[in-house]
Amino acid sequence: MLDIRASDRILEIGAGSSPSAAYLAAGLRTGTLVVVDRSATAIARSAKKHAALLDSGRLHLVHADVPGPGTTALLRAAGGPFDRILACNVNLFWTRDADGGLAMVRELLAPGGILYLGYGYGGPDDPPESPKPAPDKLFGHLSAAGFDQRVAHAGDLLCVIATPRGGE
Repeated sequence: MLDIRASDRILEIGAGSSPSAAYLAAGLRTGTLVVVDRSATAIARSAKKHAALLDSGRLHLVHADVPGPGTTALLRAAGGPFDRILACNVNLFWTRDADGGLAMVRELLAPGGILYLGYGYGGPDDPPESPKPAPDKLFGHLSAAGFDQRVAHAGDLLCVIATPRGGE
């Protein structure tokens, strides 16, 4: 679904210390993965878990709040603009005013870039039982921020795929 290319610049928002960094960076050759999280503890755990990726230069970890003062500049310096931006089970985009986060995402996306908002805790073959936002709520925030969107389902997983309106 993510269609990662070897040269992609990827930003993952709120990855914590999950194993997703290894998965996302696996296909990168000249591309980079930047992981941003507001938890210093999660960033420290991720640094230990993914030390080889950090040493290879394919992974950069950033401790910052999204959105937050100076976060856009930090993320641009770490590897932006980004071809793919991913956030899994990050409430920022649906539980409160999403305008600031989506404006930052829009600014950080490279031309032709794609935003993926994933929700769910099971697998693609599991029944859809975990709590997730209603896609219409996500669509409302995304549309107001100037994104076109579509939804993909696989078992217990929901993914909203968004692109800036007009192909920006």
